Amino acid sequence: MKRPVFALSLAAATALGCINVSDNGQSLFLVVAPVLDSVFVGDTLLPRDVYLRDESGLHHDPGTVTWSITPTSVATIDGAGRIAGKSKGTAIVFASVSGAVSAAVVIVSRPLEMTLLMDTIYVMPGDTITVPLVKKQKTPAPTTLRFDTSATPAVYTIDTLSGLVTAHADGVVRYVARLTDTLGQGRYFITAFGTAIRHQSGGALALNYERLNGKLAFQLVDSLTSDTLDERVLITLPDSVLGAGPPLEIDSISPSEVRVPVVPVSIARDPVCDPSRPWAVWTAIPADPQRHAILTYAHGTPSSAVAGELSVTSYAPAAAGGGIIGGRYVFQTRRLDLYGDPLGAETIRGTFVAPLRERHTICQG
Repeated sequence: MKRPVFALSLAAATALGCINVSDNGQSLFLVVAPVLDSVFVGDTLLPRDVYLRDESGLHHDPGTVTWSITPTSVATIDGAGRIAGKSKGTAIVFASVSGAVSAAVVIVSRPLEMTLLMDTIYVMPGDTITVPLVKKQKTPAPTTLRFDTSATPAVYTIDTLSGLVTAHADGVVRYVARLTDTLGQGRYFITAFGTAIRHQSGGALALNYERLNGKLAFQLVDSLTSDTLDERVLITLPDSVLGAGPPLEIDSISPSEVRVPVVPVSIARDPVCDPSRPWAVWTAIPADPQRHAILTYAHGTPSSAVAGELSVTSYAPAAAGGGIIGGRYVFQTRRLDLYGDPLGAETIRGTFVAPLRERHTICQG
């Protein structure tokens, strides 16, 4: 139910858009335009136009403008008024001139966005309806839309490609739609709990790749890369993944077995091109070398090397070749800086929808 929130934000910005400023007895109104704009995550908007409008409609130079924006988790603004999209949501931009304040609304969208126009559908048994939705994308790349099969087919069935719902009996059952950029990255969301806590979303990519013995292995890379941080979950399996199936174990792996940017190559082996077992890591490496890097490695219990599991719960062929997989994972890790300390334990949970590609060049040379 986001429309009421948006409506209130726009109403608030419009109300603040005309505030009385006195200038030698003449009433002037501070205006920010446009009052509504949009930007994709990662893109930047030019500064808003700001002017003083008199009662005759003439525009006057406002002088020095002070900018602010809220919430900064959605968008940020610099001293010149340039707006940078940070995450999906709605932000309000404030311009202040001599104590008067006016505002505008900025909607920030992800590069690939899907909105279900009806999150709840009521139909009589025997009726049909196609799930209404709208998609928005930054670049005109091919996308794949699919719907999960019905969890209770006795209540309703759904065409996984077209979204056509057929009702059969009384009941309340959820439906799920998935939209993926088939040429770019998918999406993931993780939570990490322990002495380091994270709630992060970023890009996801799955690969069946040729290992040194010529057989195909599998790797899921969930990554969030910015100017300040390189954070990723890396899950590697010795065998390829071809579709949905039962959960797959993730085993323990020690720091000396994994090559990451701060582990000396002299002690690193090659668990990617010659993986002997499934393993996973979660790392968060700041660009600033003065900041502390977090490096964690899948770590089981004293009685078992099993640290967790990866579940591929859905698969769909992609128009551009390969496929799209969706699923979830959970595994226990141990931080390198607290490797022998119980306080170093972290629990990593994630969900993902990712393009599935095949590569034969990763381990060559």
